[in-house]
Amino acid sequence: MPGVKINTKEDAFRLFDEALKALIGSNFIITQKPITDLLRCLVFSDKLRAFVSECVKGVDYEDELKKAVTETDTGYLFTLPKSNKRIIALVTGLLSDFDKGERSFTGFLREFYPASDNNAKYKMFCDSVLLPYHAAFRQSFLYDIDSAEGALEQDKVAAITDGVLEQAAAILMSLRTVFQGDNKISSKKREDLLILSDGVYYALEKGDPRLVKAVWTGLKIALSGNKKAERKFSDLTEFLALYALL
Repeated sequence: MPGVKINTKEDAFRLFDEALKALIGSNFIITQKPITDLLRCLVFSDKLRAFVSECVKGVDYEDELKKAVTETDTGYLFTLPKSNKRIIALVTGLLSDFDKGERSFTGFLREFYPASDNNAKYKMFCDSVLLPYHAAFRQSFLYDIDSAEGALEQDKVAAITDGVLEQAAAILMSLRTVFQGDNKISSKKREDLLILSDGVYYALEKGDPRLVKAVWTGLKIALSGNKKAERKFSDLTEFLALYALL
């Protein structure tokens, strides 16, 4: 990065933006260097370094990490905090752990993202962690917005009523029936699909729109090429879009 001129916040954010997009655009097997490059850019720029330091000030990283993990009947879910600055503190810390080898990236993906292979798991991680991290960084660094997104999420939560849950349950039950009757998929694949469909309902029940989108994304990836489930999944997508949950 020597020779890069950073005179304004916009210049600094462009540096971050390019590094994060390079990471998101990578295949899982070659993520080590993009993660290192991203963390280096946060240190290289005085503006970015000072901003991240401000975000982590007063935040207990280990405590935030524990709060982000929820145990369900079907496994574990990883959900980001509502505050932009807490998202930045948590995800930056997590990437640093991966970079230093203090936490296994492969193990993290295996624990929270039930997809068929590591690249599919990584895509789910990008959609549910890295893209929100990018949005939080942009809002907070450029515009000093920390709670607007949380307010928007609360508006969406209000739309998840008991009636919505009942309709969702019926659609998801139909989807489960398709999975259970599909003899062309392996038992492990069927188990993963059932876990993901249950996860969509759990996210709706919990009232967390970001979690709904994350699990729906995982289900979408897992169903790639599955013609039998196409219609039922389309019904689910239209239903969630109707209530502005995607």
